Amino acid sequence: MINRPIEQDQLAQCQQAISEAEWVSSHSRLAELCLSWRQSERVAVDTEFQRTDTFYPIPGLIQVGCHGCAYLIDPQAIADFSPFIELLNDTSVLKLVHAGSEDLELFAHCYGATPRSLFDTQTACAFLGQGLSIGYQRLLSTLFELEVDKHETRSDWLQRPLTDAQQRYAAEDVVYLEIIYQRLATRLKAEGKLDWLLQECQQAADAALQPADMDSYFLRFKQAWKLKPNQLSVLQTLSSWREREARARDIPRNFVIHNNTLQSIAIKLPRTLGALSGVEQIRGRTLSADGAKLLALVQQGLDAPLAALASFPRPLPSTSNAVMKRLKALVQQCADRLQIAPELLVRRKDLEALLRSQLEQGEAVLPEGLQGCREAVIGKSLVAELASEH
Repeated sequence: MINRPIEQDQLAQCQQAISEAEWVSSHSRLAELCLSWRQSERVAVDTEFQRTDTFYPIPGLIQVGCHGCAYLIDPQAIADFSPFIELLNDTSVLKLVHAGSEDLELFAHCYGATPRSLFDTQTACAFLGQGLSIGYQRLLSTLFELEVDKHETRSDWLQRPLTDAQQRYAAEDVVYLEIIYQRLATRLKAEGKLDWLLQECQQAADAALQPADMDSYFLRFKQAWKLKPNQLSVLQTLSSWREREARARDIPRNFVIHNNTLQSIAIKLPRTLGALSGVEQIRGRTLSADGAKLLALVQQGLDAPLAALASFPRPLPSTSNAVMKRLKALVQQCADRLQIAPELLVRRKDLEALLRSQLEQGEAVLPEGLQGCREAVIGKSLVAELASEH
C-alpha cells in the first residue's frame, strides 16, 4: 500500500469542504446539483440511516462529494429523487463509496436504482492485499496518517436538526474518497487489477437490484441438512412465509419469529396450539398473533410434494478434507502472488461448490463465482488440481 501523508493543500481543501458542507433540502437545488455532478468524472457517495427495528433502512442523509465540496442531502425534505436516480444511472460518472453494501441496499429499496459504474474503496483495498474489510478510519490512517473522529457512528440520523458534529462526521465520509481513489486506482492500474475491481463492484451493484428469493432462505440454516425431508419441507415453508411477513410488516426477521424457533417447529411438527406453545423460545405474542397461521404452514409443508424441494447440500465428507486443504493452499499461494485478500480471490462457498461438483459428478465444474476474471487467475488451476486427484 502506498503510504505517505496527505499533501497540505489537499488537507486544507478537505477540511474547508467539511466545514462548509452544503445542506440540500429542496428538489430544485438537488436537480441543479445533479446536473453539475453529471459533468464530473467522479462523485463520492455515502448514506446515513436508521435500522434498529425495521427490515428496510430508513434514509436519514445522503452525502455527495464532488468538485472539492461536500453536500448533505435531506431525504426527509425532498420527495422527488429522480435527478439523483439519473445520476446513479449515469455510466459516465464513476461513483466512489467505501464499504457500500448497505448503501446499495438502501438505494435499491428507496429509489429502485444502484450506481452504474462503481468503485468501492474497501473492495479495492482487498484487491491490494489489505484484508477483506478495512474500515474508513483505518484506511485514512494507513494511507495518509490522518485521524478522523468516528464518535457519531451510532447517531440518530432521523433527528432534525442534525448536530454540527453529525454534519461534520457525514461530510468527512465523502470528502476524502477522491484522494483515496487516486491513490488506490494508481496502484490497481499498475498491477492490472482495475478492470477486475470495477467488474466486482458492478456485480455487487447489480446483485442489490435482484429480487429476493423468498423460497431459498431456508438454505441458510446451517444445521438444516440434518432434518428429514418432511421436516425440511416445513422449514422451507415457514422461512418463506417469514421472509414475506418481515418485508410486509417492515420488521427484522427475528421480530416475526426467531431462527431457532422456526427450526424447532420444523423438527417437532406441532399440530395444536398446545404443542406449539412448547416450542423453543416461542413468544406469547407470536402464539396469539400467528399461532393458527404457523400450524397451517406446518400442514402446508407436510402436504407439499417432496420431489419439488430444493436439495439441501450436506457438509462435505471428512474424506475430502485433505483435498480441500490442498485447494486452500493453492488459493493462498495465488493470493500472495497477486497481493489480494484470499477470501476475495475465492469465496469459501465457491471452493466447496467446486469440490462438491467433483465428488458428485466426477468432474469439476466451475461455479459462477469462479468464472469471469477468476477463471484464468485461479479457476483453471483449481480444476487442474482436482483432475490430478484422479
